[in-house]
Amino acid sequence: MPPVLPFGPCMPCEFEKEGDQWRKPLKWLDDKPRGSVVFINFGSSTVFEWDQIREIADGLVRSGSKFLLVVKDKKYFKVDDKKEEGGLEAVLGDELMDRVRDKGLVMKEWVYQSGILSHEAMGRFLSHCGWNSIVEAAWNGVPIFGWPQRGDQEMNAEVVERSGWGTWNENWGWMGERLVRGEEIGDAIKVLMNNESFKIRASKIKEAAMKARSVGGDCEVTLHKLFQK
Repeated sequence: MPPVLPFGPCMPCEFEKEGDQWRKPLKWLDDKPRGSVVFINFGSSTVFEWDQIREIADGLVRSGSKFLLVVKDKKYFKVDDKKEEGGLEAVLGDELMDRVRDKGLVMKEWVYQSGILSHEAMGRFLSHCGWNSIVEAAWNGVPIFGWPQRGDQEMNAEVVERSGWGTWNENWGWMGERLVRGEEIGDAIKVLMNNESFKIRASKIKEAAMKARSVGGDCEVTLHKLFQK
């Protein structure tokens, strides 16, 4: 077998912050208490049924935490044409949509995820556990509750749990195997927000990541090994 040379973390480039749309969620976070907000983003390819979207929104409200939810509006739902034309409001309904607006911010466009995770108001991350999301959360010391959907994401969630800076519930299944109720989601977020050991461990992983990227760190050592091959 060829040698394996681990390298990273590799963080987003500055050009990814072009435009003004990435500033909106950061401004919303500015007046929130330190570590008080849950960030929810399931990546660029996850597609939920509309009833699961409603349960996610209900769970976020039940959690009692402020939240920043990223959805993909029309493409985010597998719904009939009528609901799709109405977007998120038609899926959630007026009452639940009002409750969501009262507790959080919903973004329907691209966001600068690394910038959000680095904000001091950011407390926890509900994630599909794509590798980029795992790396960005580690770099910023943000604990994760994983909800893997496909590919390597279940393995990534296991890495997070075994490392002690987050957890996941394998009984939730993936790719719509079953409907996860809002009560379950709300309870999971409460546990995540109240578990300080996750935050302590995530902070240590952040320190290790920064050390790896520093002069003389593991990344530099690995590059030297690569050049010598």
